[in-house]
Order: sequence, then structure tokens, then C-alpha cells
Amino acid sequence: MARWLAASAALGRPVTDAEPYPHICGRRINGTDTRSGRPVYLQRRDCAACAQERHHRRPAWPTRPGSLPRAA
Repeated sequence: MARWLAASAALGRPVTDAEPYPHICGRRINGTDTRSGRPVYLQRRDCAACAQERHHRRPAWPTRPGSLPRAA
């Protein structure tokens, strides 16, 4: 079973791919868990769960009268 490494480090527990990606925005990863040795403060742009929600909320492009539908 695979693990979400950033989420596991941010939450301090193993997060597996069997569960949805958790929100890690606003969390701090200790320097012992980073390659640079410095702590990292995660923001919304760093959070895969936030990105997924933004993607699903994105409105569809409106079609103009007489135009062809967009290819998926």
C-alpha cells in the first residue's frame, strides 16, 4: 500500500492511498522531515486536497450560440 509522504510528514501519521488525500494546508513540517533540514509551512497552494477541490468546482466553459462543443 502506497503512502502520501507529504501528508504523512505534515500530519505525523501514515496516510495511505486507501483514504482520500487530507488537507495539509496551514500545517508545519518539522525540519527533520525535510531535505533542507528547515521547517516548511504549508499553504493552500501546497495542499493537494485544496487543488482537487478547486478543480472540481471549476465551472464549465459556456458555449456560444452557433459554436461547436469543446472536445474533452
